[in-house]
Amino acid sequence: MPTTTTWMTRHAVTRMYGCDLAVVWRGPDLWSWTVTVAGEQVRSGSARTMAGAQDAALRAAKTYADDWERIQLPLF
Repeated sequence: MPTTTTWMTRHAVTRMYGCDLAVVWRGPDLWSWTVTVAGEQVRSGSARTMAGAQDAALRAAKTYADDWERIQLPLF
């Protein structure tokens, strides 16, 4: 008896403009995104679609890189 498998992406990560970008499914019509540099979150938000969250994260990473922002890393 053959079965079919349906795959759904619920978490996507990549690196662009020196930033780590993550998009995570949070529920129906809700995707959250974060942009981190050296493990420190510099931007975050949410969108209704995965593509929207990916686009927003990419724009945030590009803006961060273009602005030459600096973050203060926590001291141990």
